[in-house]
Amino acid sequence: MSRPSEGTAPEATSGGRAYLDEVMAEIDAAVRRRRQSGDLPLRVERELDQLFLRHAPLGGRGGSLEEPLRLVDAAVFVDPVVPVASKKSGGALVKRGVRQLTLWYVGYITQQVGQFASAVSRSLHMIDQQLQELADRLDAETAPPPEVIEVPSQGEGSWWVDAALRALAGTPGRVLHAAAGDGWLVRLLVEGGVDAYGVDPRPDRVEAAQGTLDLREEQLAEHLRAMEPGALSALVLTGVVEGMTAGQRGHFLDLALGRLGPRGRLVLHSASPAWWQADDAPPEADLSAGRPLRRASWEHLLDRHGFRVSADDGPAALDYLVVAARKDAPPADR
Repeated sequence: MSRPSEGTAPEATSGGRAYLDEVMAEIDAAVRRRRQSGDLPLRVERELDQLFLRHAPLGGRGGSLEEPLRLVDAAVFVDPVVPVASKKSGGALVKRGVRQLTLWYVGYITQQVGQFASAVSRSLHMIDQQLQELADRLDAETAPPPEVIEVPSQGEGSWWVDAALRALAGTPGRVLHAAAGDGWLVRLLVEGGVDAYGVDPRPDRVEAAQGTLDLREEQLAEHLRAMEPGALSALVLTGVVEGMTAGQRGHFLDLALGRLGPRGRLVLHSASPAWWQADDAPPEADLSAGRPLRRASWEHLLDRHGFRVSADDGPAALDYLVVAARKDAPPADR
């Protein structure tokens, strides 16, 4: 195992992360070997953890609470069965007798201490979760809005359009398309009897639209915040979520799904990570703070929000279509 050159932090080198992972794996393997052989008693391991927590600079880890909370969880259990090993003659016998005589008393105390420590640990985890959610929300609300990305297969002749129109056919309420561009999908929906309109933050796209379509130049998140919960019957997203960070995406997903009614549907056409990394991807792929998710990731996220999902991959797996409906709504006719 080679070390980086002197004076250069491992994180600053191209293989720094791999080097750090290798070192940590070797440490974990050594700890497991010593634990299995009995050379590393549980008491000694806990003392080492406490010393590390006391002296390790948490700022070097980004100020995360994950490591301290792990040590808190490890220290929740208080073992009332004290060790009896001794180097003195007869010491082990004496210790064993004292342990048997006092175990009922020590066990009573440690049970109460353990209950208190468990309650404190759960409270700290709740605080950590709320702080993380607050940080994600601040990141989503203070970061500049992500740019609309020109994902592949746009236009009424694209492979996914017929499936999207079938999923939205007969929708009783309003359907919003973002980013609508010149309104080509809004026009197809309106022609099919759907009450559809579109928003797009790009003024040149909205101004270029012709006809009587309801198209608005607005930021999608601002538009959704101004709406009442449950005001939409369906939401179509194209080129909107690809450049979002994890915090922005989580905040936006809560906002968007909250605007869908009880029988609401979400239609998402997105680029795949493979297209995002291709040589012909737009410059926004390099300049965006985030990156697109895999299709399976959207299926997982929407399932957690109470939606059932059907999805299809596009040609060469460069893009995909996700159609999601609330689990208590009738299935989409794909």
